[in-house]
Amino acid sequence: MRTAISLILLTIIFNSVNGQNLNGKWILKEIDSGNDKKGYPGFQLLEVNDSVAEFYTDFSLKKQVPNLKVLEDEILTSKNGKFAKYKLVNDNHLKLFIDGKANGKDAVFECDFYRLEPTITTLKKEDIEKMTFIIIENERETEFAFNKELWDKKTLEQLKRKEGEKKIIEQIDSTFFVSMYFDGKRNGSVPIKEVTTEFLKLYAIPTGPMEMIAYRKE
Repeated sequence: MRTAISLILLTIIFNSVNGQNLNGKWILKEIDSGNDKKGYPGFQLLEVNDSVAEFYTDFSLKKQVPNLKVLEDEILTSKNGKFAKYKLVNDNHLKLFIDGKANGKDAVFECDFYRLEPTITTLKKEDIEKMTFIIIENERETEFAFNKELWDKKTLEQLKRKEGEKKIIEQIDSTFFVSMYFDGKRNGSVPIKEVTTEFLKLYAIPTGPMEMIAYRKE
């Protein structure tokens, strides 16, 4: 009887830590290898479903480390090897601690993941693409115009490139992203927290602030 009660309690604790709070998709914002410098290796996404997780390293969600096992404070590979320790900072912030090497020395990489939430909007993808937004940071303007070549013809010819820079709206589930392409290749994808006909709010910006707001260009 005591054994049965213990198993029930363990199940309740396990589900509350690893199910209710961890279930869903988590996107990497940045990595700290202990040298006080934040880095970003590229798109990474962790998807948790109770005690099983998948780790993706491309936006198409095709490249993956499958069948990870989620325990109380660590994640194991399908062969029970160590993948990462983790700490749930709050309901929307998850830290993974992954062993590796930095400058030839053993290091623990502290990886900050944030919960991927559906974009708050009444707009369709096509509606967003028709609008242009402006972000002002450190007195410098950055324009968000979508599906347009942002380099002029002269610059492309000087650098002998067919494509320069583009910003494209892409989507995973119900979350819109602003994806930056350079030379025809995706350079980064930032989730959109909210978008209206007046503003566009980004979050989990790699090595940048947690949120940034771009306002509609008149």
